[in-house]
Amino acid sequence: MDVHGGTPIRLTNNSANNVSPAYISVTNQIGFVSDLQNGWNIHTINTFGKNFQTITNNRDTPVDYPSWSPDGKLIAASLAENCTPSVTTCNYDIYVMNADGTNRKKITDTTASEWVPVWAPDGQRIAFASDRDDDGEIYVMDKDGSNVLQLTNNKGYDGSPRWSPDGTKLVFESDRDGGDWDIFIMNADGTAPEPVTENTSSDYSASWSPDGNWLVYLSNLDGDNEIFIIDKHGQNQQRLTNNAYNDKSPIWIP
Repeated sequence: MDVHGGTPIRLTNNSANNVSPAYISVTNQIGFVSDLQNGWNIHTINTFGKNFQTITNNRDTPVDYPSWSPDGKLIAASLAENCTPSVTTCNYDIYVMNADGTNRKKITDTTASEWVPVWAPDGQRIAFASDRDDDGEIYVMDKDGSNVLQLTNNKGYDGSPRWSPDGTKLVFESDRDGGDWDIFIMNADGTAPEPVTENTSSDYSASWSPDGNWLVYLSNLDGDNEIFIIDKHGQNQQRLTNNAYNDKSPIWIP
């Protein structure tokens, strides 16, 4: 949809669940996850909803939150191996694979679950969320899984990190203040976290504008999830959607 609102253009039209969209800038494609075949797998389409391609096709290996490296050659994603219907709890680790789904490598290996990996603009680091310390925190590591650094540490849940276009900041969601979710921005080294939203609604799933001055995000301000934008200082909030349904996972396309 246009950033000024208006009628959304539908890109997928099938009986499956299509979620976790990601923009692939070098190919001008949309990557996403769908349960269209063999469980949850990665697929791509172009920005007109055409040229559907299947990247992974693995049964009993659900995958989510794919993120393409800035050069488009690699995908980082959360993946749970041997997650059969008989398994009650599946642990997700972060894997990196080629853009065609080959040469899959596990780069985290803990008893926790690791989610929402996202490449830094320089292509050398990956930020992610993990419950390895019994609640959700944000971490960063090198692209091969080495040099893991914990960026947040509190009793709340911190998740869904997203790098600013210049790589100096991370936006994330947190319930650290209790009661509801808010959006925060911190330096890329985890210092100086500051709230962008502070209200009684839950605000989450934020994504940066290409110029780094705005955020698109979700809020349940009116009882269901709607899409809003707000500037990085927490001012000039604008609603983009207004319907009786739950809108999810907004991303900003240049």
